[in-house]
Parts: sequence; structure tokens; C-alpha cells
Amino acid sequence: MPSKPAGVIRGQARFCLRASCSAWSASGFARRLGARREVLSASVVRRLLNDVAASAGLRDAGQPVTFTPHDFRRLFTTELVSTGLPLHIAATLLGHLNLDTTRGYTAVFPEEVVAAHQHFIERRRSTRPFAELRPATGEEWTEFESHLLLRKVALGECHRPYGSPCVHEHACTRCRFLRVDPSQLPRIEEMTSNAEARLVEAKDRAWLGEVAALEESLRHLRQRRVDAEQQLQTPARN
Repeated sequence: MPSKPAGVIRGQARFCLRASCSAWSASGFARRLGARREVLSASVVRRLLNDVAASAGLRDAGQPVTFTPHDFRRLFTTELVSTGLPLHIAATLLGHLNLDTTRGYTAVFPEEVVAAHQHFIERRRSTRPFAELRPATGEEWTEFESHLLLRKVALGECHRPYGSPCVHEHACTRCRFLRVDPSQLPRIEEMTSNAEARLVEAKDRAWLGEVAALEESLRHLRQRRVDAEQQLQTPARN
């Protein structure tokens, strides 16, 4: 049998007993039990940690300090966030879908989180190309202001992001960036009635391409009417 290379830990087969897992997995933490090797269970690791803590005489408020394997996951997270790692990256490393879960793992105070975040931002700014930090030119400001002026359309306002093209070629009723002005409800009703009349004619003449386009337009017009009505029912914010 070939000898095992130095520094290599032999993987041990272990069956996962959790309900969410039904497969054999590999583990690097094992112990010799008689003539065989077995994976260290969570209870064994917990007992070993507490034995070490007791031998070191660790106490808190007069009581012996106890550890669980899960505590080291929290310590790992706290160290990462305290040294400037963004919280969302720590959440990814831990497999968390919710940032609030990761915040619960970090034994840090809010001011420490803020300081760590500021440190991260300053580090990012120091590595950013200088050209990105220059003041905007007059031409750039004019272009930006023109974009804001072009937001006003017949049915309300276009909230398309600056620098992005109009993907619907100004067919605003189909665009998710249109914020409908409730005062334009009569215009929406007029457009709907016109499209319904054209749809009847298209069906009578078997203009199938026109039928499909008009049905799609009517679907969006009816949604815009719903959007406007919801705005009327929502109280204005101060």
C-alpha cells in the first residue's frame, strides 16, 4: 500500500443524519476508535473544546466558559466583518440568504460595523482611477439636465435610468418605467376605447398580426389604468 504524502489528511466517510441531507459526505476530522477511524461527531468536538477551556481555567463572571463548534462560526464572521469585509460578502460565505441573519452572527457593536464599512469605502476610493472622481463638465451637466427634461410624457413621467436607451421606442404604455399621472385617466380611457374599436375591425378583416399587437397594447393600457387608480387610493406623503 503506497504511503500517504506528508501533510495530507485522509478523508473519512460519514453519513449525514440531518433531515435535509441524505447522502454520504467527506470529513477531515476523524479519530482512531480501536482498529478503525471514525468521524468526530458534534458532541465529541463540543466535549473536547470544553475540556480545553476547563484546563485553561477560562471563566466568565465566575462561571466556567463553555464552547460549541458553532461558536467558531460566529467568531469567524465577527473577525471578517471587523476587519472590513462587507456584510453581504460574509453572508455569501456563510450561505445566508438574509443579511439580518449574518448581523446576528457578528458580535460587534453598530459603531464598529459603521467604522468597518467606512474603512472599506475609503480603501475602495483610494484604488479608484482618478478620472472617475473629476468634476462634471458643462456639457455633461447639460446632457444630464436634458435627460430630466425629457422625462415628461403624455401619460406621466418616464423613470428610465440616465444613460439608458428607450427600449420600447417611446411606446410608453408598454414600459415598466412609466409612472402614470392619475390626472391622465381620461386619456387612458380614450386610448383604450380606440384600441378596442381597432381590435374589432382587425378581427373582422382577419388582420391577425394587428390583432396580436392590439391585444398586447390593451393589456398594458388596462394595467396603466390600474396603476393610476391605485395612486388615487394611496394617501400622499408629506
